[in-house]
Amino acid sequence: MKISLKKIFGISSSRSVVIDNVKIIRSTKRLRTISLQIKNGVPTIYCPAYIKDSYLRLIIKKKQLWIKKKINAEKERVKILVKNKSIFPFLGRNFTLLTLESKENKVLLKNNSILIHCTESERAKKNLVEWLKLEAKKYLVARVQFISSKIKISFKSLSLRGYRAMWGACNSRSEICLNWKLVMLPKKVIDYVIVHELCHIIEPNHSKSFWSLVKKHDNEYVENKNWLKKNGIEIIKF
Repeated sequence: MKISLKKIFGISSSRSVVIDNVKIIRSTKRLRTISLQIKNGVPTIYCPAYIKDSYLRLIIKKKQLWIKKKINAEKERVKILVKNKSIFPFLGRNFTLLTLESKENKVLLKNNSILIHCTESERAKKNLVEWLKLEAKKYLVARVQFISSKIKISFKSLSLRGYRAMWGACNSRSEICLNWKLVMLPKKVIDYVIVHELCHIIEPNHSKSFWSLVKKHDNEYVENKNWLKKNGIEIIKF
């Protein structure tokens, strides 16, 4: 005989239910905390199996403004797609991507457009990425050298990688690694990331001293940091 958990404890018997437009996923594992997340525009609560529906409703009511704010922010994010006539960010400007059939694979920047010549349509993104990496190498190497000289913080070496979770890194040997996708950001935000990593050579942490040093060399660092937090998610996933 099955006894309803809802009747005894006020708990939905299903592990996955919807309460007040919020998806509830109860875990039978040793989960001890309750977390609220927005996934693909859907507010979702993860919680232990014993949490009552009534308690979850209180949480949902309390977090309504937060939920609305997060969903709206997610809607405002522009997904970056490589297709004909889509908008693509490059060094602080928005360009129109134009894919063209060609006998060779190459990418050209012309006026307000990025022309992707490809022998096969399936190669469009590959050609664009290869071009972006070359442009990133030219721009970022020169920019790091310039800023390093300007703020008088020297580094040992610079390399570029395609990270999906961070924009840059600096190790104890003063070796800097930057994400080549930085060329898809505004120039002043790129400069902030470069300053950030160079400052780690002096302050290898995120202490008050570190942020004071960053501010000394970029007095708009808070604005640039917030821009990156708000707009960088889709770009870094590219």
